[in-house]
Amino acid sequence: MIKVLAIDDEPLALLQLQKLIERTPYFTLVAACSDAYEALKVLETESIDAIFTDINMPDLSGLDFTRLLSGSPIIVFTTAYSQYAIEGYKVNAIDYLLKPFGQAEFMQAAMKVKKQYELLHHITDAETEVQEDDNTVPISIDGDILFVKSDYRMVRITIQNITYIKSESEYLKIHLTDNTSLMVLMSIKRMAELLPADKFVRIHRSYIVNMCHVKEIARMRVFMDYDKTLPIGDFYKDEVLKYVNERLIGKD
Repeated sequence: MIKVLAIDDEPLALLQLQKLIERTPYFTLVAACSDAYEALKVLETESIDAIFTDINMPDLSGLDFTRLLSGSPIIVFTTAYSQYAIEGYKVNAIDYLLKPFGQAEFMQAAMKVKKQYELLHHITDAETEVQEDDNTVPISIDGDILFVKSDYRMVRITIQNITYIKSESEYLKIHLTDNTSLMVLMSIKRMAELLPADKFVRIHRSYIVNMCHVKEIARMRVFMDYDKTLPIGDFYKDEVLKYVNERLIGKD
């Protein structure tokens, strides 16, 4: 696990940052600090691998704070002021998050931290795969029930309520019939292996669809319920056509 420190003088921004860190399976939040001096006290007793810090803070800015660090933690700056970007990279920050940012932007930065951490600690691909397997989901598939680990919760999903699944870097976004979604640390290949093949088809390198929610297929597109249209990749079109032809009536 990558030990992380969060710093922001704005309470709501700090709370958001804290929640995003806690939702990241390979992060463990050591402390959430409201100013740089509080963070320095934490660093006196705690070993920190990565720091997400605001730049524009009173008394001691995030930039000046990082210049005081004796070790070499991985730095990600968060700020509402884009003019700080160049200064941020001058102190070897690995990334820069411009407020307001959401989960997608945060996860991109988190993945950079993870890759840098693995590089610094000489973690091999095999070790990384084991770590991801420990955190990935589903926990199990039993009939029509799927349990997934998301945001440190074990969430039950009824398989028929999955409309489609989209790959986002090392994560999957599971879209449900109630217009909600869950982020899961897992490869799309592994998910495709686990889901029942009589209902789910991989149509693209980034998409798996529940064929029960497909209205029609035309022009290399899948038209889903809820007015969602997804592309069919060239590599997967034969698999899609095979699935449809096995169930096609009214053939010439």
